[in-house]
Amino acid sequence: MGGMLYKDFLAVKGKKIIIIVLVCTLLFIAMRLALPGADMVKSGETGEEMRFADGNMIDAFLWMLPSLFTLAGLGLPSLWLKGIIAQDEKNKIRAFTKSLPLGKNAYIASKYIFLAVAVYAAMSMELIWCEIYFSRSGDNSFTDLVKALQSFLIIFSSASLFFAGIELPFFISLGSKKATGIKSAILELLFLFVIGWFFFGNLDVFEKMDLFNYIEWTKTHEFEINMMIVLCPVISSVLYFLSYKLTCAVNRNREADIDG
Repeated sequence: MGGMLYKDFLAVKGKKIIIIVLVCTLLFIAMRLALPGADMVKSGETGEEMRFADGNMIDAFLWMLPSLFTLAGLGLPSLWLKGIIAQDEKNKIRAFTKSLPLGKNAYIASKYIFLAVAVYAAMSMELIWCEIYFSRSGDNSFTDLVKALQSFLIIFSSASLFFAGIELPFFISLGSKKATGIKSAILELLFLFVIGWFFFGNLDVFEKMDLFNYIEWTKTHEFEINMMIVLCPVISSVLYFLSYKLTCAVNRNREADIDG
């Protein structure tokens, strides 16, 4: 099992990714130390106190970095899954693992474990980046925005695990080509639905969208958010395990080598 996990780690160029993440983290630390934030300046205060406005602009720029990192973390498991399965198909790995004394489900389990660990590792780094931001940020709306983002990281990671649990049965059972085709078709239908909604739907909701209203919402709904933080990992983990059992059942009598 450990060998298969390490093989998947190499397939996604894990060493290169770790180096890139560490370098970016060190650069972010250096930027945060060199560019401290500042408290929000209220209108009507003296010009002497307005010098803190530069710090607000710095926080306004730096808050985007943990946000972009979080956004990337949501999409990476899906990209890694496609790459891992495609690499296995190319090297006929699945046919080889059937002959090993690990049980016929070891191959499937390795994919589920690898992606779960990847999601957890990404969430951990996202939390670290948020803490780096807080180390020298000011008391302003952008800091509140990152705090709101941080409070949802566990929920976002649970969603990422949930979607991985949906994709895994297709990629493992059908192969990367067929699964990618199905995924593309679904995404295209969703895109057409969104375009149709933009043309014919009610767009008034966008007029009410405001990041700072979102901040206030998180402050007034702490109980609901905490309940989601507790329940989402439990629900996503149960569904992820059921996805694993389903994939094992579907592939029980299938040939090990899938051409895709």
